[in-house]
Amino acid sequence: MTTLADIGHLLRQTRKAQGISASALAAQAGISRNTLGALEAGRGNVELNTLLALLDSLGLALQFVPLQVADLTRVGTGTRTTGLQDEVSRLMPAARVLQPGAAPERRP
Repeated sequence: MTTLADIGHLLRQTRKAQGISASALAAQAGISRNTLGALEAGRGNVELNTLLALLDSLGLALQFVPLQVADLTRVGTGTRTTGLQDEVSRLMPAARVLQPGAAPERRP
């Protein structure tokens, strides 16, 4: 299960990889810089509409997948490729679940 701290880390990682300042992202998403800082640090709570605005500003999407699929698509799990993982990759070639420490792709 992904924690708020994981989500915050991934938001910060993606923001930095795209060269967006925290102030600029906060303004684009319609939240305060302090709210973004708390979220990126894994503190506090975030409303869904705020999270969706941040994801949209970063060119990311929130997707719901069964845990069995999510576990197979995580970067850095150390598991061998399975038939199900190959099928998920074939069906969702652009989908990528970031994990702490994984480098996100830069947005064009």
